[in-house]
Amino acid sequence: MKNFKKFLRIGALGTVLGGFLGTLFAKKPGKETREELKDKMEDVKEDAVDVIKKVTEGAKEFKDEIKEDIEEIKDAYKDSDKK
Repeated sequence: MKNFKKFLRIGALGTVLGGFLGTLFAKKPGKETREELKDKMEDVKEDAVDVIKKVTEGAKEFKDEIKEDIEEIKDAYKDSDKK
């Protein structure tokens, strides 16, 4: 899970930097470039929120699965002690 979060951060950072550099080096007037940067930042923000939601949902599901597995192990251990 730790490596996955690192991967997401690096990917997001690369996307943002690539977008900014591409926009900054494009031959456009300053006002147009600023507008484009603003739009890209909004897109990045929306994408980041979506990724955070998905990661959070995945982490909750993983936590629930682990809890279920622990309960199954406890039950199996209790059953083996009774025999």
